[in-house]
Amino acid sequence: MKLHSGISAKHLLQMLGESLYKEQTQWKSVSYKTQGNEQQEVLGQHRDEIVSWIIYQNSHFHFSPETVCLSIYLLDKFLQHVKVRPKYLHCVSISCYFIAAKTLEEDEVIPCTVDLVKISQVTCSVAEILRMEAVILNKLNWNIKYVTATDFLHILHAMLMCYHPQLLDGLRNMTPSQHLGVLTRKLFFCLSNHHLQTFKPSVICLAMISLELEQISQNWLSIMLMIQQMAGIDNKSLVWCREVISRFLVEKHLLPTGYHFLPHHPLRRITTMKRKAEQVESDEEVEDDISDAIKRLYNEDTSCDGNLIRASCGSELHQDTEGTSGQLKPTPVAAN
Repeated sequence: MKLHSGISAKHLLQMLGESLYKEQTQWKSVSYKTQGNEQQEVLGQHRDEIVSWIIYQNSHFHFSPETVCLSIYLLDKFLQHVKVRPKYLHCVSISCYFIAAKTLEEDEVIPCTVDLVKISQVTCSVAEILRMEAVILNKLNWNIKYVTATDFLHILHAMLMCYHPQLLDGLRNMTPSQHLGVLTRKLFFCLSNHHLQTFKPSVICLAMISLELEQISQNWLSIMLMIQQMAGIDNKSLVWCREVISRFLVEKHLLPTGYHFLPHHPLRRITTMKRKAEQVESDEEVEDDISDAIKRLYNEDTSCDGNLIRASCGSELHQDTEGTSGQLKPTPVAAN
């Protein structure tokens, strides 16, 4: 059983096991205050605004989703260790972004620091960014190769396509790479919500995927339980995270997603009736080129638009998982 890219199910399970092990050893819950001295300390609002700014900057630099997520991870890590005044956040964030790019991107696509300052239009100087880079790296003990949410998103999505290759067959003009583009865009929105940083990256990705599966498959729960068991994620955290993400994406008009069903799809009639009853209109469109990395995963072009679907049923995830098919477990990998 292999994907278009040739990755086998066994290899995917090994990759999942490695990532889960790294997450267990690296991740710590991050919490931000919602009230306080806005001039002296970084609050949740400040953090979310600067993360949204990082994501916006990537529309200019076109780095991979992995780079964006790593820069956000580094930012949260640094803010855990150091008290930063909000006025310095742009300098800290662009430095984290630059560090992540140097770590993950090819040398030829990384701009020089002068161009980075010019394009991002930050008020700090080149010297200040270089000094801030050194401070961040020292505080993090030069340990910057963290497993991030995009790592789990790519692995879990590949597993879905591997074990359920027919999953997207009923959707109009939807390929695996396009679907991954939809999920990546939503993941960026989730990462800009500080309330979700109390959940592990693996939980965030799985919860978000479950909301998408519920919209496109009548068997979404059994599929979810299989992936959940493979990832070893408990029901309580998954359901809680799912509900937080659901409320947040609804507020941002990103849920329902707006999938276009083919005539034979069993959910087409339900979706059409629901749109008429609620007059749901979708104005969301996934960018065609959200990531060259996504295209490389499935060797496809990315583009998608949409319109859609059903209410959340997070409580169903409380059901007993015993007897569920797909008892495979990821292979744990010891640290080198």
